[in-house]
Amino acid sequence: MNNTISGNNHAVVLAGMCTALAVVLSLIGLYMPLLSTVVFLLIPLPIAYLGMKEGVKWSVVVTIGILILDSSFFGIVSAAFLCAIFGVLGVVMGVCYRLKVSATKTLIAASIVVLWALLAEAAATLYLLGLPTLLFGGEGMSELKEAMMSTLPSFYSGEALSQAQEKVEMLITAMEKSVPFTIIAVAVFYSWASMTLGSFVFRKMGITDIPHLPPFEKWYFPKPVVYVYIAVLASEFFLKDNGTISYIIYNFGVACTFIFWLQGISTVWWLPHKYPFIRPLRVIIIFLSVFVAIIQMVVVFLGLADMATEYRKRWAGK
Repeated sequence: MNNTISGNNHAVVLAGMCTALAVVLSLIGLYMPLLSTVVFLLIPLPIAYLGMKEGVKWSVVVTIGILILDSSFFGIVSAAFLCAIFGVLGVVMGVCYRLKVSATKTLIAASIVVLWALLAEAAATLYLLGLPTLLFGGEGMSELKEAMMSTLPSFYSGEALSQAQEKVEMLITAMEKSVPFTIIAVAVFYSWASMTLGSFVFRKMGITDIPHLPPFEKWYFPKPVVYVYIAVLASEFFLKDNGTISYIIYNFGVACTFIFWLQGISTVWWLPHKYPFIRPLRVIIIFLSVFVAIIQMVVVFLGLADMATEYRKRWAGK
């Protein structure tokens, strides 16, 4: 009986501490925009820690507590955004860590939940509050286009201005067409980033028995992605201008290309094992692959080739 009371008291104290920490992090994130990206990704960690130690019900209680407290500081819209995305992410991470679920399955589960939270948040913003959102394109994307177009005359004129405007048109069109992929990519990024930060923080706390994602140089994506990409290329050839189907195929193509790029930069990070002279250059190569089209194409092809031939795995098996 005493042990039960003592355990509940410990859980209550820990829940209070985790709630306070999460609220402080949300305050920092909302009032210091330069730090918000990293700080928001830390919010799931106290929730996950509590769920890992005390069970899912306590992590849910903390998430509700954060919603109530943040609402008093920022209003329900900002609070709902924080809790819907980062709160549920922390709950899922805590459950998976407590059950010793593999890191890959944890990432998938967390990404699915965050994806649903993002969609719910976007739907609420668009339909309940009448505010534009970039997730569903429409007015939000139009405002972004107008803002970009209005700044171009400050930097370009004449023929250069026309070319810049054409590029903006192409960029906005590509963004509108790739909205489904973008939403999924954001959900995966939030989950991966929080898990990576959590792995570092929990290790510093002496917690080493949680699943960890493999080192970056050992990232391998499923080989069937190559076959999906081949199917996408064939479909784009035979199903041109086919409305919704073309829209879906386009997003599959973008997703495959992005996966090849990830496999490519993972391969670049691994290359010093065979070519040591590349070690000081790999950060530069990866950085340039984000902004320079030709280098990006080379890295994408490198990832495709590594996935198709399993070169790194074969080399490691020698």
